[in-house]
Amino acid sequence: MKKIQSVRGMKDVLPSDCKIYSGLENLLSSSASQFGYREIRTPILEDSELFIKTIGDGTDIVEKEMYTFVDSKKNSYSMRPEGTASCARAIIQGGLANTINKIWYCGPFFRHERPQKGRYRQFHQFGAEYIGVEGFEADVEIVLLADSIWKKLKIKPRLKVNTIGNHEERKKYISKLQDYFSKHQDILSEDEKIKMEKNPLRILDSKNQNIIDLLKQCPKINEFISKDSRNHFEKFLKGLDKNKICFERDDNLVRGLDYYNRTVFEYLDNSENSQNTICAGGRYDYLFENMFNKKIPALGFAIGIERLLDYIDNQVDEEECINFYVIILKDKDYIYAQNVADEIRNYSNAISVVLDYSYSNLKVQLKKANKLNSNYCIIIGENESKDNSVQIKNMNTGNQESVSVENIASYLKTELSI
Repeated sequence: MKKIQSVRGMKDVLPSDCKIYSGLENLLSSSASQFGYREIRTPILEDSELFIKTIGDGTDIVEKEMYTFVDSKKNSYSMRPEGTASCARAIIQGGLANTINKIWYCGPFFRHERPQKGRYRQFHQFGAEYIGVEGFEADVEIVLLADSIWKKLKIKPRLKVNTIGNHEERKKYISKLQDYFSKHQDILSEDEKIKMEKNPLRILDSKNQNIIDLLKQCPKINEFISKDSRNHFEKFLKGLDKNKICFERDDNLVRGLDYYNRTVFEYLDNSENSQNTICAGGRYDYLFENMFNKKIPALGFAIGIERLLDYIDNQVDEEECINFYVIILKDKDYIYAQNVADEIRNYSNAISVVLDYSYSNLKVQLKKANKLNSNYCIIIGENESKDNSVQIKNMNTGNQESVSVENIASYLKTELSI
């Protein structure tokens, strides 16, 4: 019989890891809320055309990596490979286009890439989108949001920034790049030759050492950007300086999606031997106009949850939860035990209560409680149910005392200080 396992590149997040994911996601969402962002949720499945027109039909994502299928009515649908396009569609469809929107999202995304550490075919992203503001101040603020997250996590990833100008400036630059690369086709791979024809900007982030050497002499985007674009970028950089944000300018930073313009940035894992991007973003002032015929400036970023967890070695300050384990020695007392558990749960949301319905002996159930790292054991035997009381054992100190049900709240207040 065939052994059924998870699909390659897609992993289970087991309960012990879910605590870490949840802890990080709570930190990210609360950080965004402090900056005035509100949550949005979009479908996993979208019309394929949404991604073809926004990400770009010549991108690796659209050409090689999207999970796409055609239904019985010959409609093409894709599992979302990124979050910005879906957010833009939702803003238009939801009638929110005429107001400033600050939104965040968090969830699973899908790309058929080669699985490796920190990169899965189903991965999780947190994203923030600032829609409706075109001033450089918004560019500075969204970097400040990312910076506030790093401070809470006590990490210092490396920030790289660049400007890629507006679409007209990029066209001129792309033409010059094509001229340059066409003279060095003997160095280019077949894949890079295709990129040269479709969008040579994508060659700029190559990891091929021969290409990296070639890029040292290639035309730079800042030779082609207008006074207006340059002014926007310089004000952005000045804003970073004034906020004491360290950054590096990188002329080869372009981002891999077609919808970007002007400011682009990346945060890199700066640990030894790593160049992993853990956060990336920028402006996409033309996305709404190209897709929905509405001129709406916007910018945003996305953080790869798995990559960030690798970077911080899964060390996330989790909300402290006080764990109670209810030991029931006789099956006839299970209703009484459930009522006691409710009494404890109702005292505080910071308390978790697990009941053991095995009715095995005390020693066995105490071992189970230890395995679950329980802070307290509630022991209910025949005498306790008769006396309307419980035995409460502090698993850290070993102290045990009898407490009446009506005094449980007082006990918890004294013992837990919550």
